[in-house]
Amino acid sequence: MTVATPSIHILLRAFFEPKMRRAKTERRERLMYIDKRLRRYLESDVPGRLCGECNALIAAERQFNPYDVVARLFDARVLLANLPGFLMPDHLPADALPRRTQFEVVRGLGRMLAEDDLVCEGDYRAFEAALARVVQRPPNRGRRR
Repeated sequence: MTVATPSIHILLRAFFEPKMRRAKTERRERLMYIDKRLRRYLESDVPGRLCGECNALIAAERQFNPYDVVARLFDARVLLANLPGFLMPDHLPADALPRRTQFEVVRGLGRMLAEDDLVCEGDYRAFEAALARVVQRPPNRGRRR
């Protein structure tokens, strides 16, 4: 049996709104910026990774309301599977602080989805593995000499 989870739109709102309420002005602006970038990424890049039926549904829905279609139609599993792509170099901001915020958001969203049991453990492990490949941490990270 497949259990439906909240839409990506609801999940993003649940993730960003509390953070923005608590954040100081500069951080709030960065979070808003990353939220907009993430939604734009979902609309532009994710449909190419979905099945033909999903793309037909997206096309039909865009005829009625062209904004945030992917975020309205799909759920936590699609979000989690596509978050690592949001960290690819062509999607990262040029400035260091927004770039760091983008990494924090991706990790935080993944963690939220797993902790709230909105994705299965296997999907979360695949997400973590994909993040590790994207980030490619240096081998001595965290060690002091």
